Amino acid sequence: MAYYKVIQKVRYAADLLNLAESFDQEAITLENAGTLFNKAMDGGKITEIERRTLLYILDRHPFAPEAAQWLQTQLGTGENTLEDTIRRVIRLEYNLTNLDWKIDPEMVRARLQKNGARPFREILKSALEAYLHWSQGPLSFAGCVGRRDLAFVDPNQSGNLLKNYLDRGVLQLLPEQSENPDCWVFDFQTPDFKYLNFHAFVHESQNQQYSKGSFDAAAPHAPMCASIVVQHARLPQMEWLIPEDEVKQQLALVPGQNFGNVLFAALTDGIYNAESSFSFHDFITQDVWVDPELGVQAYERAYAQRGKLHLIPLDYKAQADAGTDSFPVPENASFSIDSEWGFGLEMPEKTNFKVLITVPRENTDGDAAWNTCFIDEELPLSEQVMLVIAREFKLDGLQWSLPEEDVLKQQTQFGPDWRSIPSLFRQALNTVLHDYLTPKSVFNFMAQKLSESTPASDFDDPQEYRAAIAHAIFAHLNHATLNLLPIEMEDNNPINGEKIEENWLFYLDLPQLHSVGFWVVIPRWPDDLQQAYTYGDF
Repeated sequence: MAYYKVIQKVRYAADLLNLAESFDQEAITLENAGTLFNKAMDGGKITEIERRTLLYILDRHPFAPEAAQWLQTQLGTGENTLEDTIRRVIRLEYNLTNLDWKIDPEMVRARLQKNGARPFREILKSALEAYLHWSQGPLSFAGCVGRRDLAFVDPNQSGNLLKNYLDRGVLQLLPEQSENPDCWVFDFQTPDFKYLNFHAFVHESQNQQYSKGSFDAAAPHAPMCASIVVQHARLPQMEWLIPEDEVKQQLALVPGQNFGNVLFAALTDGIYNAESSFSFHDFITQDVWVDPELGVQAYERAYAQRGKLHLIPLDYKAQADAGTDSFPVPENASFSIDSEWGFGLEMPEKTNFKVLITVPRENTDGDAAWNTCFIDEELPLSEQVMLVIAREFKLDGLQWSLPEEDVLKQQTQFGPDWRSIPSLFRQALNTVLHDYLTPKSVFNFMAQKLSESTPASDFDDPQEYRAAIAHAIFAHLNHATLNLLPIEMEDNNPINGEKIEENWLFYLDLPQLHSVGFWVVIPRWPDDLQQAYTYGDF
């Protein structure tokens, strides 16, 4: 029989654990507690492992109040003992069974004697509340967890998710800090967020607390950048070009800057911020057919995943004049290298836009970043569309028409429209491949034809089923024709009467599948509830 049982890398006395499990009562009685204690005293004294085991049983088994009090007394501990207070708050009240802690009792006692306005139990609970219920700023604990899981969590609705992350790390009480003399300061570190420390600030005398994180300023440059890109931003396939020497030069502009916080801001708020005009969010929604089960953020991450990130250098203008810049910043961009960090994001797989991400140099908490997209229009319009169709979608056999004079007429006659025409074709094709919501869409037509050979019931994941249908549609697009409809549409009026002054309209002919074609409808000025759709008559 094994003498010990190892739980979370800690040894406990197996016979005491088994004895506690054998009691049938709802709560361990005083008699049971005596049996446990006597079992531990078999050798005439209680060893450290036996004492640890009895404390473990106290934490994880229900006890009658008098039984718990008696056993605590025998063990020389009690509700008012600091170590027991910490254990019972973390293990019982918050049910954090794996969270480790490093809290020096002498440090706590000295602080309480100096100004013990609140019991340490309340201070500790406030620190845990700061981690679990404070979400202001992307570097708060809740903010980081939300961005890591693309959940953007509301801490009031996501206690289990945050607790799961909190239960995998180490909590430490830091010495009193001169810059925060009225606050107890805790530090939390977890392998889930490498090089990142989460601090909880708990006011000495008031019921106020908050949390924020910061990256280790002394961490090695390349591993830290890699960790932020791969682990924190969850972009393992992104290529990044961030020279350490350039970072050091730019850090000298504003002493005290933390580059880890800056890069984190660029890859979280910077990419996903949809508030600016010509944002990455706007361009994505005009490129894809957004599956509501995934949300726009999933597409933004997918685009960034395949991208290349550049740090804009201090001498970017001189490099532009010399023709050696790796990421040309548009001359009309609202960007000042003296007051902002700049990052350029390009998507080599895409043909028509790049993203400029800016982070204020005065920002030290990773909570402010913006993005602006710009269109690369060096090639003629027809060549840009051809690259989308042939290079991105690899549809060399798809026939298409783009009446360029009519495009200009539509943009002029129906109001200003800054939409990229290559993006229109990209969105039209994505809508054909993925619109499963419209009853008479190309997707549902194909699903109906393949219902016997490819039924949805054969797939455990709906996304896998939809991908299979899209693959089947794709095989027919190389024999199809996709036309952008002009203002005069005598032969191609949509049967549902969509107006061309309100929509960009395409007509798709799939001769191998259907004698009647399909219309693709893309609203010119979509609101949050509108997206492109396609339908035919079948």
